[in-house]
Amino acid sequence: MVTGRRVAGKRAVARKAFAAFNLSHGEVGLFSLALKPSEIFPFTRVSRVDEDQEAGFQRALDAHRVKRIAEYIKEGKVVPGAIILSAQDPERINFNADTGKLSFPAEEGFFLVIDGQHRLYGSVKAEADHGCQIRVPVCILTNLTHPEEVQYFIDINGNQKGVSKTLRIELTKFLVEEESSDAIRLRLFEDFNSDPESPLFGHLSATQRSVGYISHVPFKAALDRILDKDPLKKFDYDKKKKLLNNYLAGVADNLFEVDQGKRLYQSAFFQAIFRVFEKACEIALMYHRNYSENAFSQIFRFLQDLNFETHSGSNEDAIAMLAKEISLMLDVSLTTAKVSDDLL
Repeated sequence: MVTGRRVAGKRAVARKAFAAFNLSHGEVGLFSLALKPSEIFPFTRVSRVDEDQEAGFQRALDAHRVKRIAEYIKEGKVVPGAIILSAQDPERINFNADTGKLSFPAEEGFFLVIDGQHRLYGSVKAEADHGCQIRVPVCILTNLTHPEEVQYFIDINGNQKGVSKTLRIELTKFLVEEESSDAIRLRLFEDFNSDPESPLFGHLSATQRSVGYISHVPFKAALDRILDKDPLKKFDYDKKKKLLNNYLAGVADNLFEVDQGKRLYQSAFFQAIFRVFEKACEIALMYHRNYSENAFSQIFRFLQDLNFETHSGSNEDAIAMLAKEISLMLDVSLTTAKVSDDLL
């Protein structure tokens, strides 16, 4: 809605007026509105560090992120986070309590964006490029000094805590298709953690990283390498679970024999031991004719001689080095292996 008036023969600056809620508190004015992106975008500006070294505080605009938000809205989804603006000339803001409308000058850059620049640009792009008929939540603050604007930006962004990666993986259980590899892995994670017969019983953490627990992140990294490959891919869920359980139990037998059982619940070792899974299964079938716990226990007997003290860290290099040593020791162990004649 545009309003205007004549002053001494001249037309005054046009004004915009929209329905709003007055949520002001103390010295700070706070007004909440629901607007089409195009209704507010022309009157906003962003003070970015790379454009204004002295007063800028916003990050550079990420065009890819803007595009993703626009596509997200195009899919029929909503972006609930409010776009937070500062009216740097509060005397020209007017809230009419009788009509419930907030009015301001229709001037380019009248409002400074404190937070939500990507939501703002993404919403505008969704409206302009895809014809999306949407409204976005907008909060307008008044009576802020520039240091206070910067502080609000820091407070809003500094106090936000992202969802941990392991929790994000846990929550995908509500989104994946029932027979997909992701669904199978998530089911295995839950079953191994709750089954007293599992070597991982009580040592899997679905929501956070903790010492002595395997979270979804290393579990996913380990299992995603093998679930869609032989021998697992040809088995149904119960046989997949049985084979993996026997494999872990065979490894655990040797670790506990030398008081190193805790290694099974360490991210680097857990991922490394699964990088030799296919080789170990081939050996089990070749020399033992089965995938039993006993077969894997015999195969991994060399773990009792592994010098764990020479391996530290949990990054990719550390995992790769540990996996390489395990693989080499596995190769060496074959020179003394004997083919079992127990077919049953």
